[in-house]
Amino acid sequence: MRFNAAILILLLTVVFNVTFGQETHVAVTVSRETITKDGISYFVHKVEKGQTVYSICKVYEVTPEILLEDNPSLISGLKEGSTIFIRQGGKKQVTYLKHIVRWYDSVSSIAKKYGVSEADILKANSLQDGRLVVRQMLLIPDSTAAFSLSEKPEIVKIADTITANPKPTSVDYSAQSVTEYKPTVSDYKSSVSEYNNYKFRVSLVLPLGSTKAETSEMDANFLDFYEGFLLAVEDMKSAGMNINLQVLDMQDYPSGSILAQSGKLDNSNLIIGPIFEKNVTPVLTHAHNLGIPVVSPMDSKTESLIANHEGFFQVNTSNYHVQSALLSSIPKGNHVTVIYEESGKDKELVDLTRHILSEMGITYNTISYNVLSGRGMTPKIGAKLLAGSMNAVVVPSNQEAFVSDVLRNLNLLKTMNGFNITIYGTSKWRTFESMDINSYHAMNLHIALQHFIDFNDKDVKSFIYRYRALYGCEPNPYSYQAYDVARYFLEELYSKGPKFYKKENGTTRRLLQSDLRFERESRSDGYINTASRVVIYNPDYSINISSLEF
Repeated sequence: MRFNAAILILLLTVVFNVTFGQETHVAVTVSRETITKDGISYFVHKVEKGQTVYSICKVYEVTPEILLEDNPSLISGLKEGSTIFIRQGGKKQVTYLKHIVRWYDSVSSIAKKYGVSEADILKANSLQDGRLVVRQMLLIPDSTAAFSLSEKPEIVKIADTITANPKPTSVDYSAQSVTEYKPTVSDYKSSVSEYNNYKFRVSLVLPLGSTKAETSEMDANFLDFYEGFLLAVEDMKSAGMNINLQVLDMQDYPSGSILAQSGKLDNSNLIIGPIFEKNVTPVLTHAHNLGIPVVSPMDSKTESLIANHEGFFQVNTSNYHVQSALLSSIPKGNHVTVIYEESGKDKELVDLTRHILSEMGITYNTISYNVLSGRGMTPKIGAKLLAGSMNAVVVPSNQEAFVSDVLRNLNLLKTMNGFNITIYGTSKWRTFESMDINSYHAMNLHIALQHFIDFNDKDVKSFIYRYRALYGCEPNPYSYQAYDVARYFLEELYSKGPKFYKKENGTTRRLLQSDLRFERESRSDGYINTASRVVIYNPDYSINISSLEF
């Protein structure tokens, strides 16, 4: 499991210091009593009131991770009068930092940044020469060696850490802050006092690839997800929530069934993940029998699991709900026309659009044509529009050539014939390479999206600042998604307790890149997110964002 070296020390210290968090620390003396187990010599140390894991590790020159490995019972806390075993001489641990290559990086500049030699970087990553690829993940030997305990670690310098023998680790956020940055997204406080002292057990299941010799870009994306998740955990901890976070690497388990049978998830109050549907299915079945809610944070295919799983949450919005949000943004009284391509390339989307319009009771005209005949279509399209009225033109197409031709025809009708037109497109339009953005503004384009980031939003700015400071890189969509998911469900868990899924929310939460509103068909079913963001390109070249659900 990859963990930030400095964060790991601090967090494990927090785990073990819960009992003595408010006490004055006392001196630690090296024990004279020793034993030998399995060929390894250990000091036998009796814990005294006021001693902490940090102070014990410093005197015995071992790491908190080694102490936990040798004394598994410490995961529940360091207790006065208990006996622990501390191996003599410690154990040198191979530790690396994670660095994601940026366009301006070179092996030389990276080596200088981390205070290591270029040869060390080449060797650690099995590189034959100094050629790097943008977004490539490099392992950087930790120049601070195996956790120097001579001084308190600096938190904001180091990103994720990879250890030689990664294991699922339980991390407790019940005490002091992980970073010096204060949460600014909200000043959330629990309104239910009965949960203020409750220790919530949350399991996060990700495919981190900790056992791979090489890490793919997809693995790196899920590390970004993990980093965003930690920021939300820190915010909730600052709001008073007591969280024990267990992070499990799905790649340590052959399948979701093996993970479910391992017992690792059995004491959870909330499970977020796995990522992919094939692993979610067996985990959900197991968790459902135990009454544990499960969140599918990314895979739309898990929508099929909603029926008869009341504690299940599908975060991704379905195509039906996205298109419904778009069409519900059409003002009443507009004259609606649907223009689509005859080729049938987007038949499923066209049929869905027509179904939703009929379902909403909206009367509409249709016209279809082949893009090759587009030059002669201007008067035919004009015949479908209504002069003196606002025309809402819906174009359910993801084909750039066809969309370009429709916009050309509509622009002619608007400028030459004076038609009032607002056009409704798809999220795919934002990725078209040859499209003139001015035409979107001229046509007052509306599109519905599951994810859209407003970089002028103060909460987004705050998140970016904190993310850069803590991890030394830019957040990506995985980082934002993780923060939004963690923030929403941790707040639900904190305010309503472990059975929060039995108490329907019914409100829309606007987060960093997503809006979340969960609804279900019946009390025996799970929930699906029905909220989307409708992005509006205004004629004055501004952009508005509205939150809609259907």
